This record gives sequence, structure tokens and C-alpha cells, in this order.
Amino acid sequence: MKRVLLLLLTLFPLAACRSDSIALQYTFGNDEVRYRMEAEANARWNLDGPGRGSYTAVFDVTERVTEDAGEGAIVAVTMDPVEVEEEGLPSPGLESRSFSLRSGPNGEVLEVLEVDGVPAGVLDNDQIGLIATYRPPLPLQPVKLNGTWNAEQQLELPSVFQQITTIGRLTRLDRDADGRLAQLAYTGSGPLVRSLELPQGQADLTGSTTIAIDARLDIDEGLLREAHSSTQGSFDVRVLPPDQRAPIVGSVRLDLEVRLTKV
Repeated sequence: MKRVLLLLLTLFPLAACRSDSIALQYTFGNDEVRYRMEAEANARWNLDGPGRGSYTAVFDVTERVTEDAGEGAIVAVTMDPVEVEEEGLPSPGLESRSFSLRSGPNGEVLEVLEVDGVPAGVLDNDQIGLIATYRPPLPLQPVKLNGTWNAEQQLELPSVFQQITTIGRLTRLDRDADGRLAQLAYTGSGPLVRSLELPQGQADLTGSTTIAIDARLDIDEGLLREAHSSTQGSFDVRVLPPDQRAPIVGSVRLDLEVRLTKV
């Protein structure tokens, strides 16, 4: 009996100190991963009069790891439009596009390498600034259930400044026939300033964006199973017409829903 009691007293401190945290990390294997992405955007504006527009677009997205860099990998991404409908708002998906980038272990973009076969070194910063993966940022350290982590993404180019501070949360641990799952939720917001060329002239946008993401991560495979993001942006707009007429001042609101599902 004394031996049993001694054994229990010896094991108890070990059990009490056992961590209930779990490490979440993307695994960069050599296999292709295919996704179906569905995007729906709605915009309302008041620029020399009210207006509205929308688009829906469906893409086949393929991620392929071309080199495992240890702490991350080089990832090649192709996006092929399947179905695109525009109603007064241009979509980004009328043609296929591809790019490759160096990604860190928690999904952050470390470096854009090429876009549509053109090396990033010969492209304008504006052409590579918004390139990203579709991987929500994972915590760099093990996290407990309902634990949170912060991630910040900043983009500063001659025509774009964006800073998004995101709070991620591990909301649920689950299991299905294919393995263990982590349910993740994100909320974030930050300022956005951008200049772009419109048919009406050079436009400057100043405002802010908010984002919410729900995602499911396959813990054992280190793969994103699915994600749903909602982004809202409200901007003040100032357009300089090319004929030197008085600037057009107004506002724009954009709502974007994106669903990504592994196929």
C-alpha cells in the first residue's frame, strides 16, 4: 500500500504540470493541394452621384510546394477562373494567374518570388504588394483551447499602405474520419490608404478595413480544410480627372465574402 501511495504521489506532480497546449503549424509536403474558392463582392459609392456594383467569382486554386525550406517553404499558387459574373464592379478573376512566394511556418508571406512567370525583381512593387497565400496566421507557440494570439501584417508601398492587426483564437478541438481538427476564429482591423488609376482619373482612397475569419485546420496533416472570411471596407475617395477639372470627392463601401474549401 505504501508503494502504491508513493507511486501516486510521484506521478501527481507530473500530471499537474502536464501541458494542455497544442502546437498548430502548417506542414509543407510535396503534394499538390487543391481548393475551390468562391468570392462575392458588393460595393456602394457616391462619386459625383450614387452607384452600386457587384461580382461573383469561382476559382480553382492549386498550391504546390516546390521547395521545403525548413522554417517554411516556397509555394507555387495557380488560380483558374471557373465562373465569373460582373454587375458594374470589375472582378480580379477574368484570366488565370499564378505566383510563387516564400512562406513562413505559420503562413506569413516572407517574400514574393514571381508573378505569372515574371521575376518579382523586375516588377513594380504595386504588382506584388497584395500577393498572399490563403493560410490564416497560426500561433508561433503552442496554444490552449480558447487561447489567443496576435498577428500583424503591414504593407507599405508607393501606392498602398495597409496595416491589419489580427487576433486569432482556438475555439474548438474536434476529430473526424480524416483526423484531428482545430476550429479557428480571427478578427482584425486596420487602416488602408491606396492610390489607383480609374477611368475617371487618379483616385486616392483613405479609410479602414475590418475582417473576420472562421477556419478549420487539419492538425495532423497541417493543412487548411476550409475557411470563410468577411471583409468590410469604408473609404473616402478623391479622384483627379485627367482634364484638370475639379477633383471628385466621395465615398465607397466594399463588402467581400470569400469561401475556401479543400477538394
